[in-house]
Amino acid sequence: MRPTTLSILLDAPAVHLFGERTTSAGFVLTGTVRLSLRTATKIRQLHLTFSGEQAISYVPRLQPSAQKPPTASPVTRNKSLAVMTQDLILPCTPELYAAGTHDLAFAFVLPGDLPPTAELLFGHISYSVQAQLVLTGLRSGCTAKVPVVVLRCPGEGSQWAHAAFDALSVATQWGDRLSVELAYGSCSVPADTLLELSAQVSLSEKGFSLLALEAALKEIQSVRTCIDDNNNRHGAGESGSTVHRESRLVARKRMAFGAIGKPLDGQDEFGVGLQIPPAFAGVQYECESADIKVSHQLALTALVKTPEGQTVEMMLPAHLFVLPQVSIDGVADLPLYELSGDDQLVQSAESENQPEVYSRNSSHSSHTAIESQFDVLLAGLPPYSLPVCLSCGKEDISVLQCRKAIVHKSQIPPNAEIEDMCANVDQT
Repeated sequence: MRPTTLSILLDAPAVHLFGERTTSAGFVLTGTVRLSLRTATKIRQLHLTFSGEQAISYVPRLQPSAQKPPTASPVTRNKSLAVMTQDLILPCTPELYAAGTHDLAFAFVLPGDLPPTAELLFGHISYSVQAQLVLTGLRSGCTAKVPVVVLRCPGEGSQWAHAAFDALSVATQWGDRLSVELAYGSCSVPADTLLELSAQVSLSEKGFSLLALEAALKEIQSVRTCIDDNNNRHGAGESGSTVHRESRLVARKRMAFGAIGKPLDGQDEFGVGLQIPPAFAGVQYECESADIKVSHQLALTALVKTPEGQTVEMMLPAHLFVLPQVSIDGVADLPLYELSGDDQLVQSAESENQPEVYSRNSSHSSHTAIESQFDVLLAGLPPYSLPVCLSCGKEDISVLQCRKAIVHKSQIPPNAEIEDMCANVDQT
């Protein structure tokens, strides 16, 4: 057993950022650095870093030339997305720590415009928290590192918000004799689930038979440029041109009924189960950042034999959004607020679907008090409150449109409907 061990424990399994990147509230990432000492040890410093990186590498496809075969060098687009640091043990006079286990709490106030974690065919977007322990003398220190998963959850008014509510329904016809309809209760689906689709075949005459049904979900990953033809950089949320695209088959289910096929009666409905793989291990959530876009396309193909013996292939494409479960379950189920007797906002109901966010009144507060910028900013605020802007300190509904805003106790998507919103909280 090593004389000194270091580990990092996060309070939440993932960081949830609601709404569009330009208007999203931030997130307070909290956790504990656990220091285990076999003997009394002098510690010089304990340094903590939250960082994110984007690493992209691809070979552009060139048009063939008559003079010479096309050659292309790999293109890389690597950049740092975030670097935030804090010292849990200040680098000053070494302090003697007794043998045993020491838990040191930390909190990082993350910005709301971070792109989501992504495992791509041509690279990745990843985040992590790393702790570095520096001891005195010739004794070597140690480090610990844990990954942090950042998920973007569409809020009201975002480009994917309708996906959680609108039903999926597409249809196609073969003349006036045959029609096929694909239906599902929503335009969105979580990862690691069974997608149960409904296919309905309608006929105007008898004699048709179904040879096969196939459902397939394809993922399209694109690299986009942020520079237009006039060397102007596109702003946040604007789409640049696609410079590279790759795709993969995420899921596929085929139902075959033999050479003769299954006779159709006129109004026939078939269920097709499509197994969606786990996130980051076969499928990637929807993503749209300045450099990367990930989207999904669902296709149902029906092979039908006509009374004349002709085989007709009918394909129905549809857009399907693969989103985090909390996006699908929690968009309409938000915390409610009301005015208390002292004109301060108190929470009257809390959504069970909303991920837990740091609060001094939660169970996480049993850790050692956090002496950080976060505590200073939130000092004196009521235990339940609206988002607080880190720049101006303003606390009201308008801050929901501020991308630097964080939420104390509850994470609220932008433009969320909140009861009794006309409250003014004294900042003194």
